[in-house]
Order: sequence, then C-alpha cells, then structure tokens
Amino acid sequence: MKVSDPCVISDVYRLVKTVEFDLEIRGRFLPARVEVFRDTERKRRFRCRLWELEYYHVTGTFASGEKRKVRRPVSDEPLLVERTWELSTKFFDFTAPNADVALKEFLLSLCQRLKAEKAK
Repeated sequence: MKVSDPCVISDVYRLVKTVEFDLEIRGRFLPARVEVFRDTERKRRFRCRLWELEYYHVTGTFASGEKRKVRRPVSDEPLLVERTWELSTKFFDFTAPNADVALKEFLLSLCQRLKAEKAK
C-alpha cells in the first residue's frame, strides 16, 4: 500500500502480531507489550515496537459543575510508553523471513539487554 501524499515519508506498515508479558527489573514490575508490523509493499521488512505500561497522575483540563470553575480530581491512568529506542534503533526497519522470526529476533535482543541489566 502506498500513500500518495508528500507528508507521508515512510512506507506503510500493518500490525501483524502483538504479544504481552510481565517483566521484573531490579524489583520493579513492568507490564510490557511488543508489536510487530510488516511493510505492506516489502513482505520481508518489519518494524517492532516495545511498550511499557505506566500509570500517570492525570488531571482533567475541562471545568465541570454549574459554575464551570470546579476542576476534576486527579486520577491514575494507564498509558503505554514506547521504549523501543532503549533497546535498539535496528528494529525501526529490519529484514526477517516472516513475522514469527521478526518477533523472535526482537525478543532475543530484549533478553540479551535484560541479562546485561541484571549483571550491573
């Protein structure tokens, strides 16, 4: 699939696989998600994204109530924070025979990074 608009400067990728798992690093619980995308034009080109689930204190910006002066309370909201760049920029666009192998390469690299972190 090509997008014929000068604002689109990359190939188009389609999400083909998503996995979620929980990590524990130095006593910190980290729910994680990995997404695998395939280039829609070049079938052996992939992109992977690593996401970490974080909770943030969020305050609504819209006033509520009759006088529109009362602010909404702070709430803890789950947000996915992209962490791929911490692992490697290699996974922004790389070659693999299929999505399963692409995921396996990504997870192998993640495991190597986690082992290095544990060794510190």
